[in-house]
Amino acid sequence: MIEVLPMQTERRESMDTGMRIKYHRLKNKISSEELASNILSLRDLKKIESGAKEPSLKELEAICKKLKISLASKENPVGKVLVKNFKTSLLHPKNKGKIMEQYADIHNHPLLSASEDVELEYNIQQIRYFIITGDLDSAEDKIKEVDRFKEFMNQEQYYLLHKYIGNYNYILRDYMQAHRTYLTAEKIAPNSISASEIADLYYSIGITASQCWRLSQAKKYAEMALNIYQQEFVPKRIVECHLTIAINEKRIGNFKKAKEHFKHALTIGSKLDHEPLKFDTEYNYGNFYFQFQNFESALKHLKIALQYKPYEYTSDRLLGYCLMIKCYIELDRWEDARALLLKGRNIIAEKNLSLSSPSNDSFKEVYTEFMSLYYFMENEIEKFEEQLLEKLVPILEAQNKNFELSFYFNLLGNTYIKQNEFSKSALAFKKSVQAFKNLLTINEEWED
Repeated sequence: MIEVLPMQTERRESMDTGMRIKYHRLKNKISSEELASNILSLRDLKKIESGAKEPSLKELEAICKKLKISLASKENPVGKVLVKNFKTSLLHPKNKGKIMEQYADIHNHPLLSASEDVELEYNIQQIRYFIITGDLDSAEDKIKEVDRFKEFMNQEQYYLLHKYIGNYNYILRDYMQAHRTYLTAEKIAPNSISASEIADLYYSIGITASQCWRLSQAKKYAEMALNIYQQEFVPKRIVECHLTIAINEKRIGNFKKAKEHFKHALTIGSKLDHEPLKFDTEYNYGNFYFQFQNFESALKHLKIALQYKPYEYTSDRLLGYCLMIKCYIELDRWEDARALLLKGRNIIAEKNLSLSSPSNDSFKEVYTEFMSLYYFMENEIEKFEEQLLEKLVPILEAQNKNFELSFYFNLLGNTYIKQNEFSKSALAFKKSVQAFKNLLTINEEWED
C-alpha cells in the first residue's frame, strides 16, 4: 500500500544551489562522503545542501564536475512544452494507443532530463501514464523512485504526486486510502492549477467518496466537478459526474433526482463515441428500473448496454447477463433466463474461467454471482446455498448492496419452501426483509 505523504502547504518555487547538488547526488546514488571527498569537508557539504552555506566558486566547479552537471540550472523551454503537452494528454485520455505513441516519441528526448524541474515533472507524469496504460508494476516502481525526491518538488509537483498516488490506490481498489490521499491533495493544491485539473480532483474525490459510502460528500464533489466540466465542456466527464450523483441520490432515497441525473447521463452519453461509457449509462439506468421492479424497462436498457460490449469483455457481459437473468426470474420467463445462462456458460467454458483464474476482483465478484444463478437455475440446491451464503453474500455485504441481498435471500427462502424446510425459509425471508430495511435506512456513518 502506498501511504499518504506528510502534508506540506508551502514549498519552494525553484531549486537553489544546494538543492540542485543534493538532487543530482541522490539521482546518481552518490553518498555525501563520496561527493565531498577531495573537495570540502562533509560538514560543509551538508550545510551547502541544506542552504545554510554557499559554496565557493572553486568548490562549486569541483562538485559540478564530479556530478557531471552545469554550474547553473539551464533554461529549458522546449522541455517544459514537451512535458506540459504530455500532462495535458493524460488529464482526459481518449485513446490509450495515441498516448502510448506519444510516450514512445518523447520518452528518450534529451530535453526531458536537461533541467531538474522538467525531469522531476516528467517522472511524476509517468506515474499517471503507467496507471492509464494498466502497467501497475511500473507505476508502483515509479512512485517509489519519485518519492526519493519529494523534498525537491515545487507545490504543484507535490500536489500531483499525491493525486497520482490516489489514482494508484483507486485502481488497486483501496478506496479508503485513495480517498484520504485525494483529500490531502485538495489541501495542498496550489492556486495556479487549471480549472480542468481541479475538476479532475473533485471528480476523483467524488467517486472515491461514493465507493466509501460517504454519500453527501460524493454528491458534493461530483456536483462541483460537474459545474466546472459544464463550463469547460468536457462531455465524457459530464456524463460520469451525472452517473455518480445519480447513484448516490438513489442510495439516499432521492429517486426523482436520481432518475433526472440518470436521464442526463443517458442523453449526453448516447451522443458520444465512447462505447464503454454508453454501456455504463445504459446498465446503470437498467439497474435503476430493476430496483423499482419495472423489469421490462430494465431489460430494454440492459439489452442496449450489451450492444456496446464485445464478446471478449467477459466481466461486463456476465454483469449484464446476471441482471437480465434476475429480471427474467422475476417475470417467470424461465426460457429467456436459461438462454442467457447458456451464453454465459459458453463464455466461461471457452475461456476456461474459474475463481482461480488470473483476474481482477470485479471479475471474481460477477463470476461468483453468475455461478450462484447458474446453480439456482440448474436446481443444484446444495451448491446454490453454498455459493450464495459462503461466497456471494459476504461480497454483497461488504459493498452495502442491500437490494441484491434482499433479492437473493428471498430467492433462497422460496427455494427452502419448495424443499419443505420452513424454518430455514423463515430465516432467509427475515434476512431479506432486514436487507430491504437497510436499503431504506441511511446509516449516519455514511454521511459527512
